[in-house]
Amino acid sequence: MNFYYYRYKFLIFYVIFGVFSIGLELTTLTFLIYLSFNEFVSYFISFLIGLLSAFFLNIKFNFQISRPKRFRALIYFAIISCFSLVIQTGFREYLIDFEMNMYESRFLVSGSLFFISYLLHRKFTFKDYKKVGVAIYAHGVEDIDSIYEKIGDVCNFIHVDIVDKSFNPNSIEVKAYKAEVIKAYWRNKFIEVHIMSINPIKWINQVKDYVNLIYVHLNSHNIINSIKVISRNNCEPGIVVTPNDDLNLLEEYIESIRYIMVLAIPKPGFSGQEFDKRSIDIINKLNKHKYRNNFNLCVDGGVNRKTIKLLDVDSVVSGSYVLKGDNPVKNIMLLQTSGDYEKS
Repeated sequence: MNFYYYRYKFLIFYVIFGVFSIGLELTTLTFLIYLSFNEFVSYFISFLIGLLSAFFLNIKFNFQISRPKRFRALIYFAIISCFSLVIQTGFREYLIDFEMNMYESRFLVSGSLFFISYLLHRKFTFKDYKKVGVAIYAHGVEDIDSIYEKIGDVCNFIHVDIVDKSFNPNSIEVKAYKAEVIKAYWRNKFIEVHIMSINPIKWINQVKDYVNLIYVHLNSHNIINSIKVISRNNCEPGIVVTPNDDLNLLEEYIESIRYIMVLAIPKPGFSGQEFDKRSIDIINKLNKHKYRNNFNLCVDGGVNRKTIKLLDVDSVVSGSYVLKGDNPVKNIMLLQTSGDYEKS
């Protein structure tokens, strides 16, 4: 039951919050009319209260959009809600003949347009809800078939890690063709690659045809050339920063990229490390950046059910916590709901 509740939780809570907001709107309207307020003002205030209550309940308890993206989401929410209200107002004129009162017609017409509004909100308003990716290493040890059996399609995207000896002298030989294998298993998923190499061009050329996004490190060589090569091959370029990097160096690229990842561990290229709390400062600084609305902010490294609550970001990546857990699907759901899944 928990699984099916979670699977449709966005829709379930959207309905609950929608009914509550309409009820609040109509209660407010009744009260204002009782106080002999101007009719237009009464309608406007009550609609605004209903709109804001539905929005804030959804972003706080349902879609969990990061704070920097909430104003843009509010604009979309207001536009779609006003569009819906205009249509509803037109329909209600036809319901007068059926002797329906204002309250009955509001709920009936809102219900009739519900799925259209929901799909528009999912497409535009709440598209930046927190997403979870599962990390898979591109070497000979990972059993892709076994991982697919464990997690299926529950995660939002797949994150492929490539680590060569320039980052970890003890790293296992890279099998870049694993990106193609992963694409074959998760055909409809967004697939990104995180290249941990001082010279990433070699690996970019081997994976570019099978992925959507390629991350390179801020301290890698020829980073501008790497970004150009990635972009020329219809992939999105992304940049990785760590707690040991000088964040000021990112300014040269931040206007031209749409993806930034904070690698929240002390030593890139080594799995199973604990979350480095210095990363919180990096996240806070990036969230306050003037171009914040232009890029997706992701965190990788040490992400689990405890640290997820600290991360005001657009997406997270987890490997060990998900794949080495007793219930990988449940762990993904815990991350997607910021630890709230078990409360259901």
